[in-house]
Amino acid sequence: MTKVRKFRVKTRLSAMIKEPGGIHVSEALRRGEAVIASRADDYLNEIDVCIASIEANFADPKGDPEEMYRLATNIVTLCAVLPDPALSEVGRSLCELIDQSGETGRRNPQAIQVHIASMKLLHRTGLDLKASQEILDSLRKMVAKLDR
Repeated sequence: MTKVRKFRVKTRLSAMIKEPGGIHVSEALRRGEAVIASRADDYLNEIDVCIASIEANFADPKGDPEEMYRLATNIVTLCAVLPDPALSEVGRSLCELIDQSGETGRRNPQAIQVHIASMKLLHRTGLDLKASQEILDSLRKMVAKLDR
């Protein structure tokens, strides 16, 4: 019978927590949120670039679906620090649509157009939660019809 050996890995973070004079978790979170808030415009501008690039890629008959997928995942990542998750959901949905079209070999241009239009409606338009939810619900219904 072999004997199980356990190892405790000492991480830099665990060492810092034990040091006297460190900062409290609440203060670290407050500082992190302040940094994110100070960069919000940068994130929004990068999302603008991603949406425009997805649209340009889609308009090109030789557009690369993998590039659209990468751009959609960038949007999902950038939305992680923004307060409204609706745009992120559309990005995930577009990724799923691209995955499905890769599996089936059929590209659905209308569905991609609807996703692009949804992104434009949700990004920087100041829609309230109810309006955002209506857009997401309509998008889900459209995607569900495609799955049939």
